[in-house]
Amino acid sequence: MSNRMWNRVELKVFVFPIILLLVACGGASSSESEQDTTPDAFAFAPVETAALSSLIESEAIVVSGITAATNISIENGEYQVGSAAYTATSGQVTNGQLVRVRVTAADNVGETVTARLTIGGVGADFSVTTVESSAILERVANASCLAPEQVFSGDPELRLKAVFNNLPALSRLVGLYQAPGGSGRWYAMQQSGEIYWFNNDASASQLNEFIDLNSLVRHDGERGLLGLAFHPDFEANGQFFVSYTDNSGDSVVSRFISDGNLPLDLSSESVVLTLSQPAGNHNGGHIAFGPDGYLYIGFGDGGGANDQYGNGQNTNSLHGTLLRIDINQDTGYSIPQDNPFIENTNVRDEIYAYGLRNPWRFSFDTQTGELWLGDVGQNQYEEINIVSAGDNLGWPIMEGNHCFQSQTCDQSGLTLPKIEYNHSDGDCSVTGGYVYRGQQTEALFGDYLFGDFCTGRLWHSRLQSDDSYSLEQIALTGMSISSFAQAQNGEVYLLNYFGDAGEAVYRVVDDGASGSEIPAQLSQVGCFDSTSEKTMRSGVVPYQVQSQLWSDGADKTRFFAIPDGELIDVVEDGDFEFPVGTIMIKNFVYQNQYLETRLFMRHASGWGGYSYKWRDDQTDADLLESGDTVVVGGHQHIIPSRGQCFECHTSATAITLGPEASQLNNEQNYGGGIGNQLTTLFEAGYLSAQPAAEQIHPMAEISDDTASLAVRARSYLHANCSGCHRPGSTAPQIDFRISSSLADLNACDVEPANGDLGITDARIIAPGDANRSVLLARMSVTDDNRMPPLATQQVDQTAVNVLQQWINQLTGCNE
Repeated sequence: MSNRMWNRVELKVFVFPIILLLVACGGASSSESEQDTTPDAFAFAPVETAALSSLIESEAIVVSGITAATNISIENGEYQVGSAAYTATSGQVTNGQLVRVRVTAADNVGETVTARLTIGGVGADFSVTTVESSAILERVANASCLAPEQVFSGDPELRLKAVFNNLPALSRLVGLYQAPGGSGRWYAMQQSGEIYWFNNDASASQLNEFIDLNSLVRHDGERGLLGLAFHPDFEANGQFFVSYTDNSGDSVVSRFISDGNLPLDLSSESVVLTLSQPAGNHNGGHIAFGPDGYLYIGFGDGGGANDQYGNGQNTNSLHGTLLRIDINQDTGYSIPQDNPFIENTNVRDEIYAYGLRNPWRFSFDTQTGELWLGDVGQNQYEEINIVSAGDNLGWPIMEGNHCFQSQTCDQSGLTLPKIEYNHSDGDCSVTGGYVYRGQQTEALFGDYLFGDFCTGRLWHSRLQSDDSYSLEQIALTGMSISSFAQAQNGEVYLLNYFGDAGEAVYRVVDDGASGSEIPAQLSQVGCFDSTSEKTMRSGVVPYQVQSQLWSDGADKTRFFAIPDGELIDVVEDGDFEFPVGTIMIKNFVYQNQYLETRLFMRHASGWGGYSYKWRDDQTDADLLESGDTVVVGGHQHIIPSRGQCFECHTSATAITLGPEASQLNNEQNYGGGIGNQLTTLFEAGYLSAQPAAEQIHPMAEISDDTASLAVRARSYLHANCSGCHRPGSTAPQIDFRISSSLADLNACDVEPANGDLGITDARIIAPGDANRSVLLARMSVTDDNRMPPLATQQVDQTAVNVLQQWINQLTGCNE
């Protein structure tokens, strides 16, 4: 008898009694006997890549066939379970989980790297072979399709021009504001406590009372009504906040609610925060909402001189600080969980930055989100800071960039000013301003405007190639520059504290020889080989997105061009960050007729949006200075103005919106072949890194019947709504990003804050009931309630139908 036969017989002999014994003793429990930790067989498709020494991921496999957690391990690579981080350490996996594998490709052509993944004893190999480039896309030189470094050229001749010449005198004007969504009206704030409104019209001649806080306010010296901030959702909730010195000399931040019946009375006041002030100067008092939706508050060191109360570096006090608080509750405030010192018991949780002497006016760049702050100096230096979370800005160790009252000092851990000026020419008190993002004075685009209260000197500053900031005088105005204002279109205004009638508000104009560097015709930009033939030059790369922005039925073709030697960075959330010199191109086409081409250019001073309207003969397109329309297909196609571009293209979206990992995870025909855009752009040398799996989320076009309703609907909301509805953008209370779960949208089964449109028991998204969903109602109308509100007048009926089906099949908010 052979050994093999003996083993078979032996098995039969010994196994049978064991089975009898188990049965006789009752055996294993039913739950134990049903558990299966051996999965179904799985496999990975081998991959070829031309990206030497790069991390290459497999497609995901779904673990199936097990009823209990089982072991998972890998040899010669890493694996990822769900959205967890990649690891090479053994672990466990459960039924239904997604698993990916990644390896580092060989650095020599022809070599193969193989990883073996084992789950519950079942294994499979993932092999990556390095090959010669298939040249689906080959990066070629881009010599012509480049954004100019600046928007203007030549020598600007800047001067001040009074606006609103017909207004009555505004006594001790210290603030001028527009409410969110209300660019047709200005709100003027006087130090004595009165807030007036007037129409945003050059011929405006009447001041109308908004609210009178005079009875609450002590207004002498540096005290008074010092700050006003409208809630980002003011249109819906009517909330606004004021900062003032009360009759006891303390600083107060209060919430008021406007019911639309003007003038308002004081009955709605709800005190948010009070800070006792030891002296009447250095109270700070400026307040503003950041792009993150939180309220920022600036307080000085408490007054006197030379930080006599010891508050500058005292982080147990709110004096000498910039605070960041969450006021989105009925009373008081809470602390944002990402405040920088929230885990530090030696620092007050409210503090965002400290080491300030007397912050007088800070602002956020509407394009980048950077926080610029003017801090008034002691005897020698005034300073401008760009503030980040956790900064120690140095007072009283430093005054400006100089040690205070000593020759040397320990500067470790301090964040020093970007700009400073001294008192040698009579200047003595800085007034912080804004980064100019308007259109009327292109020579200032991207520059920071600020001034001095004592001399009225007005400066502008811009970032230089060596990362320093210039300091260029515009005018010695002789005014007491109390503050600056910025309109929603990016224009910046200067406020004159002692201005007479018609002399309170000014802006900067350019009468010089400077001219726009933006070509007047599209054919001159350098991106088209022929505008007549609609062909692009070499170095201009096509791309397409998975889910389109609705544009009243217009089709779009998209391209980008970046400078030679530069790369596109993929940031943490999968957005693309393009280098200076980039031009993004989007053509709008309706039934083979080119309507407009929008260019987004990244200048050294920031992004600029430019629209070119195609001529009737389709040979070229002309640059527009403002918005326009084209009549086509029985409706008007709307071309937005330059300023309107930035209503959607915000810093929270990395400005460019469409180009991101999730949107470009599909195939594109590059002429030399068809390939996945992310892989092809990386292998061709355009992307700095291959986007990781956690940066990519499933997306699909709204009309794609092969995708699920959920993916189609969520993709549409991401493409059409998340530009504004996401953290840090213009409507952050809702988050429509594809990366957020349904429960985290703050929309599912949530009552609408901007009105219910007459719907009974309305919700933004009412699971199982589209008829109660304000989201769907807003998509279905073309009046002022329409969403999205910009550059569209036609209902996207396909999208309405899909979202209706999706909402009706929802059974809750945890899907």
